[in-house]
Amino acid sequence: MSFVFPKLHIFLGAGGVGKTTLSASFALSLANSGKKVGLLSIDPAKRLQSALGVGALSEVGTLIPLQNKDGELRAAILHIGESLARWVEEKGIKNEEQTKLFQNPYYVALSSKMATAIDTLAAIRVAEWVEQYPDVEELVIDTAPGIHAIDFIAKPEKVSSFLDSKIIDWLKWFVGSAQEKPNIVAWAFKSGARKILEGLALVGGRNFIINFGEFLTMLDKVFITALERLKYTQKWLKHNSTNIILVSSIREDAVAVTKEIGRILNQMKMNPSLAIINRAFPLNLKDEELLNKFLDQEYSENSNEKMFANYLASYFSTQHKVRQKLSEFSVDVIEIPLSASLDLDNELRLSDLSNLGDIIRQKTGKTSL
Repeated sequence: MSFVFPKLHIFLGAGGVGKTTLSASFALSLANSGKKVGLLSIDPAKRLQSALGVGALSEVGTLIPLQNKDGELRAAILHIGESLARWVEEKGIKNEEQTKLFQNPYYVALSSKMATAIDTLAAIRVAEWVEQYPDVEELVIDTAPGIHAIDFIAKPEKVSSFLDSKIIDWLKWFVGSAQEKPNIVAWAFKSGARKILEGLALVGGRNFIINFGEFLTMLDKVFITALERLKYTQKWLKHNSTNIILVSSIREDAVAVTKEIGRILNQMKMNPSLAIINRAFPLNLKDEELLNKFLDQEYSENSNEKMFANYLASYFSTQHKVRQKLSEFSVDVIEIPLSASLDLDNELRLSDLSNLGDIIRQKTGKTSL
């Protein structure tokens, strides 16, 4: 792959802070501004369908209707099992070999454990997006909730190292030779591969090596392409046009997760470009004289009003503290108020989402090459 990068926007944050809704709104805003936009959710909970108010989203991408016909928004939810099967088919592997591969115990295990590998393998799918849709100008990534979403950024290099390692070559060589020469096992343990193969044999025996080696051999072409895509994504993630956006809400647990993600990003020298406090109280209302008098309890006539006034005052105070904490990890912090209309299934939903995304888009001014 040639290293020409569209703009990449990655949303990270704790669960329940509205990250998926904000990533969808941002993608809609970009598309309605006339851009060709991709929106990929690597959240296994599949919240993106609800955020967009649409039915099932295909693994390869579903076009979303727009106000601006000059733009384009294609949204998808990552299904690694479907992606793997498609990658195998696209490499022209014969049907009988596909059947054998899909029955291989390591392929079955890999497919059944996709939930734990989704952030790791997502980097391959992200790079593939550019191959499928070369005219894409912006790609928005909605990650899984929590600290583990950082794996999407941290793991591509580790997976690349594994796929490009000597152990892969040894295993593929071992399987190919063992099928030709029955005594290859004894010979291999006398060769330079001895320590590697002995270690694997101790774990699962000779059958382990054969099955795992066959798995790697049959996926050889897929691995070669995967390695190219991982290297592309590694460079893309570190490109100076990439936006990393932290999303939090006015909750202590959400702030703690966001701070930890920010700390890890700083260690990786990948500082967030924007932090969002979602479902915030509109700060411009604090200037309203009547509201301030209410908060001072000048007009409080009963205990319920006093309790609500205390709640609002506490909310304002917590919101200010959250902003201060997020400022440690991001150049810009914006506050987005709660929008009740986004929870309704109506014709204005996509329009309201796009308007919400306009607020975020105004703060992400990096240009792509």
